[in-house]
Amino acid sequence: MEQHDNILFLDKENEESAAQRVSRLLLDGGVCVIPTDTIYGIVAIDDCLEAVHRIYAVKGRPENKPLIRLIGRFDEFGLYSQEPFPEKIRKYWPGPLTVIVKGTHETKVSIRYPSSSWLDRLFRALEYRVIVAPSANLSDRENILEHEALIEMFHRNADLIVCKKGRLEKKKASTILDISQSPWRIVRQGALRLEDKDLI
Repeated sequence: MEQHDNILFLDKENEESAAQRVSRLLLDGGVCVIPTDTIYGIVAIDDCLEAVHRIYAVKGRPENKPLIRLIGRFDEFGLYSQEPFPEKIRKYWPGPLTVIVKGTHETKVSIRYPSSSWLDRLFRALEYRVIVAPSANLSDRENILEHEALIEMFHRNADLIVCKKGRLEKKKASTILDISQSPWRIVRQGALRLEDKDLI
């Protein structure tokens, strides 16, 4: 494989240094590809509009389709919605559950609070700034799980690609639950298996 300067292979020993490097790039308005606790995401600071526009362009995603936000602690949920977070699904956070809620400034907002020691380090380095983190693929295409394919797809467009050698262990994206309406609706079954009875 061709060598690139913007590739970093992640392991337990370099999580902290990787988090510091990614945080510096993001805080400087950059775009990075990183592993989450489910699949790879292409990320930027949420309020860095130029970087967010770059993500839309790289993915070929229409800009009228909002991007998922990742938060590093539960308190940040209140930045995006004034709706109370339901206790019956609180047990799934942090974890692979994306929740669609009535937003403060938008009609609907997709938010997830992931569970990952690596992401914990990244959020601390970012001082808990919220990041947008859609899947690292082209819009409406299959998720990319192999590091070779990930690098081939994004090395020209991302400031840094953080990846794990080989294939990601977790092969499913997050489960999506829409609680912005009644009754709640399971939009996508993913890494967390939800049943209707779990929501009653």
